[in-house]
Order: sequence, then C-alpha cells, then structure tokens
Amino acid sequence: MTTEKSALLPPRSSDLDHLNWLRLAGLDNFQGKSLLDLGCGSGFICHKAMTEGATAAVGVDLVRPELAGAGDWEFKDLNLDGGDWHLGLSRKFDLILAFDILEHLESPYRFLDCCHKSLSDTGQLVLTTPNLLSWERYYRPNDWSGVKDPQHKTLFTKYSLQFLLKKIGFSPDTVQAPMRSLAFLGPLQPQIGGQILCVARSR
Repeated sequence: MTTEKSALLPPRSSDLDHLNWLRLAGLDNFQGKSLLDLGCGSGFICHKAMTEGATAAVGVDLVRPELAGAGDWEFKDLNLDGGDWHLGLSRKFDLILAFDILEHLESPYRFLDCCHKSLSDTGQLVLTTPNLLSWERYYRPNDWSGVKDPQHKTLFTKYSLQFLLKKIGFSPDTVQAPMRSLAFLGPLQPQIGGQILCVARSR
C-alpha cells in the first residue's frame, strides 16, 4: 500500500535537477549498482534506482521522506557532520551521491573521508557544490546564491575541491562547472557555472 501510494508522488524540482546532473555525468543507469544517496531529500532517486535494477539503495537525510521504504530502498538517519557515519552502513556502494551537501558541513574533509571508506573499489562518488568562481559571484559578490544561504559554511573552487579529494585518496575523473544554459557549445562552454560537478573514484 505504501509503495503504491509513494509511486504516485511526483519528483520535486531538486530531484529533477539531481537526475540532470547524473545524466551530464553519464551515470544515470542504475542497473546492477548499489546506491548511497546522501541528502536524499524526497527519496525519489533511491526509489527510481530500485525500480530500474539497482541491487540496493540507501538514502540519508535529516528528515525521513515520504518515499522511505517504497520500492525496497532503505532510509538511514545518520549524522553526516560526524566523523564515523560510515560505520552505520552495512556495505560499500558502487555509486555515492552527495548533491549540495558539502557546503553545509562543519568538516568537508571528514565527510569525504567517510565517503571514501563507503565506496567500493570500482565505485564512483558524484557531488555538486557551489562554484566560488562562478559568473554569479563576480556579478553580485555579496548577494549570490553561494553566500546568500546562511547555512553554507565552506565554498570551493574546482582546484580546492580537487586538492581535498586527492588528499583523502580520491582520483577525480571529472571536475567541471558548466554553464548549462550554454550546453549547446559543448566543450567550448565557459566553466563559470554556479555549481561544480565532480565525479571521483578511489585511487
């Protein structure tokens, strides 16, 4: 009954945005993968992953979503600001998602270290975070989205994010800040978009 009702819930705009990031990264095929969605929001992606052939899906967030338990995915209440939240997981994952999480944390290093410990040997971490070198910051430095949110604690450039990931033991495959409105330019689009998209593996 819960599953049927939950399946009718439409995706939120943030869910669609996250799916678009996954498509851009070429990682929107969940078949045969285990998924960990950190900051899972509505739980839509976990539910979608299980209906599309994922072997397991676990979502973590501050508030238990309506979709929790629908489609056989699992919800976990873990403190992502702690240094040992990975111990609350019973397995490692092929795909870890961390959309718009890093900038909210007391210690991005601790968080990414736990992600590294939770990733399978061939797994990939996908994350987004505000781009400190975005056009928006240059245009209105005191009122852009990165600084406007009072919950943001740390902001990154592509370089500083890569530096941190490498320190922890990741090998970044993709670190870009595309202007998605200019996607038709392909590789020529300027890398000054509002969000950094990063895909990384364990080294």
